[in-house]
Amino acid sequence: MQEEEERYLEIIKESKRKLVILELLSNFFNHKDLVGVLVRTKIIHKLFEKNRTLDINKLELFHIQYTNSLIDLFQKLKKSKEQQYVLISDEIYINEDILVKLKSEIEETKLSKQLQLHAQNMSRKIEELYQLLAAEKDDFFNWNDVLSFSKSIQAEYYREITIEQYEKLSQFSKSVYENAYARFERKLLGRLNILNFKIKFLCGLVCNNEIIEIYEFRDSNDKFVFVANEKSFYFLNEEAVKDIDISKNDSSKQVIVKDLKNKNEALKSELSTIKTSLPESVLEVLSEYLEKISSVDFLDELQNVDEQTNILKTMLNININ
Repeated sequence: MQEEEERYLEIIKESKRKLVILELLSNFFNHKDLVGVLVRTKIIHKLFEKNRTLDINKLELFHIQYTNSLIDLFQKLKKSKEQQYVLISDEIYINEDILVKLKSEIEETKLSKQLQLHAQNMSRKIEELYQLLAAEKDDFFNWNDVLSFSKSIQAEYYREITIEQYEKLSQFSKSVYENAYARFERKLLGRLNILNFKIKFLCGLVCNNEIIEIYEFRDSNDKFVFVANEKSFYFLNEEAVKDIDISKNDSSKQVIVKDLKNKNEALKSELSTIKTSLPESVLEVLSEYLEKISSVDFLDELQNVDEQTNILKTMLNININ
């Protein structure tokens, strides 16, 4: 009798330990079928714990044939999920760190002010060139301050274009005014004079380190092009360059910031479902498992070892990536 009692207590103790593990797994995955398995396993345990007339060895056999293999399967899956969770969490953390550094380096307000000053400076340069052309004078003219600013921001802000696009943009009218310092489309220079040289900077483009800037008039939607290496100005033919993005420049760092933010949103979404999403093969086995142990005749079938091995083998053979 004492030996039977010890045997009973040992099996009940071990059964309780398995229930604790199952509950931890159930809490981790939070899947309805796994919760159902936990509830059903607790019922089976209580049945043997409270009814001493039942063969306690059947409870041990139940755990050997079912619970152990289920626990092995979900512990492997949990380890895999935790590794994925850590990898994704680390990637989010690294991205956030990069975002903080990039944001501290981006000064959009400062750039906007600089571009306004650049347009004003260009306006003065164009007016000065107009006076030289009108008076047919050959006085000294200096491009350095305009060009040095463009070169200082081109790497981060100016948009890369292809050679073909550059060639489309750098085409100009044969009817021009020119001197040693610049070349203007005649109609454009006349329009600039009429509108008092009031212009604003639209965007900067670059191809193989050659700079093109697009400007527009403050009082109209007309745009014109400045080809820096040729010091040429002419109206922009928007139909001919409709495949070229001439929208406001973004910092290359700002583009990275946007991409990283989108990436982190996707990663956080993946992180929120990583524990609850289960492979189809696991879902099928889990459903079959729950159905099996919920059967009315289940306890009577426990001693038929051969019949139970199929589910056991299926669980052990599932590949957890």
